Amino acid sequence: MPVGGSCLARRDGCILRLQTADRLHCGYGEIAPLQGLHEETLQEAAGQLDTILHSGLPETPHLTMLNAGDALPGDLFPSVRTGIEMALLNLQASEKGKFTPLPWNLNPASTLPLNALLFGNKADVLQQADMYYRIGYRTFKLKIRPERAGEATEVITELHRILGDAVQFRLDSNQSFTCESAARFLDALPGKQIAYIEEPLMKPEESARLYERTGIRIALDESLWQCPALRHELPASCLGAYILKPSRTGGISATMRLAIEARSRGLAAVISSAYDSGISTGFFARMASLLDAHPPACGLDTFRQFQRDILAVPLSATDGLLDVDAVWKSSTKPDLSRLNCMKEWTL
Repeated sequence: MPVGGSCLARRDGCILRLQTADRLHCGYGEIAPLQGLHEETLQEAAGQLDTILHSGLPETPHLTMLNAGDALPGDLFPSVRTGIEMALLNLQASEKGKFTPLPWNLNPASTLPLNALLFGNKADVLQQADMYYRIGYRTFKLKIRPERAGEATEVITELHRILGDAVQFRLDSNQSFTCESAARFLDALPGKQIAYIEEPLMKPEESARLYERTGIRIALDESLWQCPALRHELPASCLGAYILKPSRTGGISATMRLAIEARSRGLAAVISSAYDSGISTGFFARMASLLDAHPPACGLDTFRQFQRDILAVPLSATDGLLDVDAVWKSSTKPDLSRLNCMKEWTL
């Protein structure tokens, strides 16, 4: 997989299991910093996890997705915070039989639409898009680089010609364009089918200017943690979404608060994965379902890129949708034969 300018062939991480003394209930969390995305290494994250577990964890009865991280130290790596909060909330859900709903969405979404990730050369992308369209996907995401902007324009134009107005495109350029080059690229596209472009600019503070020139909205991803103040400095009118990777945006609670902020500004809150295992994917699907009764397509289709996951029952989508209850239940049951025990603690 192309990730951060290099190719990823293997995904490594730690799984945290919290278990009640009577062994009737357990909760899993994943700690998996990704090279090129996270500042901490897996070894550093595992060392910090060891330290925090020896100092104790908060009790679970009154935790929600909005406060799960409040009692944890403030200096935790975001990947570690995410894994601990996930394990605590999964443990609580095991004990209670469900997650605590959020006040404005007492009837969480039962299904979650996905955006299909397209990558490779023109022929590969067209083939992938045809396959995804046939099985029900209607939102496609493409990574865009300035040096291949011409090819990307050809691909998107061709997909629009074949699929028409039934599909929507999300673009992601990882802060690689100048404002001028981005404007030229976007002006050549069928603009009405472009939902937004994620982090197009090397100078994200110019996002409003790019929107004024092209009419295509900007989605914030890296800027949410690289320059948190920027999201308040940019007018909501130029923005389309917050792209929320919990293990990078500061954990489960921090991500939920950002999602609430996005909703208050009329923006989409798009929960996304950093090529995490099915444990995280199922949990993130539950997060998205709690936020909105009709959630936007989420960036959780990365599970398709794994040749083998660690779940006993692999995740699957039907008609481009995740069954939230089914994928969360699957995410709570890893195949333990595929995991190596590193350490055990008694808290």
